[in-house]
Amino acid sequence: MKRKQSNHADSKSSKLLKKKAKGKPRAEKKYTHAQMKKKVDEWCSKYVRWSSADEDGIARCYTCGKEDHVSKLQAGHFASRRYMNTRWDHEWNIRTQCISCNLYSQGEQWIFGQALDKEQPGVSSEVMLRAKQLKKFGMPELRKMYEWYKERCEEMAKKKRVRIKKF
Repeated sequence: MKRKQSNHADSKSSKLLKKKAKGKPRAEKKYTHAQMKKKVDEWCSKYVRWSSADEDGIARCYTCGKEDHVSKLQAGHFASRRYMNTRWDHEWNIRTQCISCNLYSQGEQWIFGQALDKEQPGVSSEVMLRAKQLKKFGMPELRKMYEWYKERCEEMAKKKRVRIKKF
């Protein structure tokens, strides 16, 4: 007795593949406010670390002077990240720091402030005053910052001929 052959070419997985090919293009993913803040943090950190690095990806800790690859360094804040008004102020509040200074020594805030004042006298007190002012960022502002930091990182990657990858 001959067995009836079934058509297994249309298995469940092949049907799914066919469905995906016919589907509509996906819309941009909607992020929550917290997720968007995290994305801005991620790209701001990359921007700060890579902008202070050379072509080999080596940067110097702002507070102790230790040199290391940017993947082993962090974006340290003079005024804590909890202050939204200065959280993404890459011009004065954020600098590249080693893990030891940023994490284990609470950012070496005194040394950080002195170094900032060497760059421009009085800027550390100005940053602290601005940090205390309340600021809330809406989704459009966060999205705009996210796109700005991401574009700057992509430009920097081309210029320095490196590949800036996701965390």
